[in-house]
Amino acid sequence: MPKVENADNIRCLTATNPGYMTLRGTNQYLLGRDEVTVIDVALGSTENIDGLLAEMEALGGSRISRILLTHIHMDHCGGALALKERTGAQVGISRVRAGHLGGEDLTYDEGDRIAYDGGELEVVFTPGHEAGHCCFYEREKKILFSGDHILGKGTTVVPAGEGNMAHYMASLEKLLSLDIDLLLPGHGPFVTEPMAKIREYIDHRLMREEQILQGLRDGRHSIGDLVAVIYVDYPPALMRVAHSSVEAHLLKLVSEERVYLEGERYYLA
Repeated sequence: MPKVENADNIRCLTATNPGYMTLRGTNQYLLGRDEVTVIDVALGSTENIDGLLAEMEALGGSRISRILLTHIHMDHCGGALALKERTGAQVGISRVRAGHLGGEDLTYDEGDRIAYDGGELEVVFTPGHEAGHCCFYEREKKILFSGDHILGKGTTVVPAGEGNMAHYMASLEKLLSLDIDLLLPGHGPFVTEPMAKIREYIDHRLMREEQILQGLRDGRHSIGDLVAVIYVDYPPALMRVAHSSVEAHLLKLVSEERVYLEGERYYLA
């Protein structure tokens, strides 16, 4: 299991759930040495849980005492209760998602501080990708555990309905105020230039928004028509995601009264 450079008490185990949306798989982080805190547990499979416990044995008798979840998507919380059953660890979840798993022991919200063996995490509430999404900021080490808010490769999906593009953009802007040297995402490689990555994400969303506005100016008023010109050569397996992303942008523009909806067609206000 790879260690995080300049942070010997932080390790990463990538779950074996690769795919279009998960990249190589979900990154599960282990913090501490004696009393270990785990951030996200992707799978409840014997293979995944045994892999996490094997790391405890390698550390020489360490135990997992707490599980913190960035959000409620199954590729991040799917194994939380299974790991709790094997270890007795407490499970934490965003306060706005209290009761979602049915077995959580603590909740947290913006600004809450959670001590772990070797440091302290500060909760950064970052809704957008999912309504209860939280990042965890290690202020002393200048590390941000970003879950699905920012990925190590590609861009984050903001699904219409469950997600909220306006909230997502505001959550990205919030991160610019933090002093971050290393970003540890829920998927993909570690990000060693986090400020550049955050600005890249903001610029990408503004670019998508402008593409949608231009499409509306050009007379493309349905989501399908907009997707056809914006997501050219996009993999067929991801077209449903593209439709949802365009809809999320349109809902943001409607909320800002820059666009209005008639039936299933969108027009510039």
